[in-house]
Amino acid sequence: MKLGKGSCNGTFGELVQGIIGDRPYLITLPISSLRSEARFIPDPIVNGIRVADSKVKAQRAGEWLFQLFGVKGGGDLEIRSNIPVGKGLASSSADIVAALRAIADSYSLPLTNEMISMIAAKVEPTDGVMYEEVVVYDYIHGQLIESFGALPPFILVGIDLGGIINTIEFNEVPKEYSQNDQQQFMKAYDLVTKGFKEKNLTYIGEAATLSARVNQKILPKPVFPLLDQLAHRYQGGIVVAHSGTVAGILLDGNLPNGDEVVSHLFREMSLAFKGVPINLFHYESREKIII
Repeated sequence: MKLGKGSCNGTFGELVQGIIGDRPYLITLPISSLRSEARFIPDPIVNGIRVADSKVKAQRAGEWLFQLFGVKGGGDLEIRSNIPVGKGLASSSADIVAALRAIADSYSLPLTNEMISMIAAKVEPTDGVMYEEVVVYDYIHGQLIESFGALPPFILVGIDLGGIINTIEFNEVPKEYSQNDQQQFMKAYDLVTKGFKEKNLTYIGEAATLSARVNQKILPKPVFPLLDQLAHRYQGGIVVAHSGTVAGILLDGNLPNGDEVVSHLFREMSLAFKGVPINLFHYESREKIII
């Protein structure tokens, strides 16, 4: 046993979220600058995992990990995160993954992403944040469907519309999708596939917009019409947290006049959404918040 460490990135909503046939899926938008960091301090005289009250989901996941590997022991689990809660940024999923990695590191357990998925799904519907790349993921059953790899260079201008969404309660409500909605999800999936194959963010942004538009009947964003206008004007796509409060515009990171475009878009959004925090994410070799 030793001091164990683990970490996990968050996300900015999802590129796509819907169903294929009867199977729920989402396509992740990982943001490496949003992170949960965990430390596990083993204590041989403690039975079970001690953790702050706000991190009980991570505690439950750790207990499942102990059961899986037949570990008898305990200790203190500490989690630090810069990911806001209840916004659709995968805060609790990132906590769970970071905690599992820290505990596994402490006990030298051969933990895999498949095991993490299985455990996380026992606690709550989970984002695919155990995978650092963009993946297609069954968030109800905790199963990887497909991996696309790293997203092409991008710029994301995002806003938080306020409030908090309880993901567990949200996912307990049945979602009614029409045949046309399901066709849109298939089209979105195909566009993302094409976007990665051709390394073209335009197709990926188009897919995200399709999914965001369908989601207006599930969890409407009042600002969607304005975001739609701005996305069209700046040749970007709309990204939303399908079960959260954030939304944004995804731009090609290779735009020759990218700084100028972002400056104009940021100014327009600041005027349109007065008093609403605006964050800017930028991908080069890794994402970073630059405002």
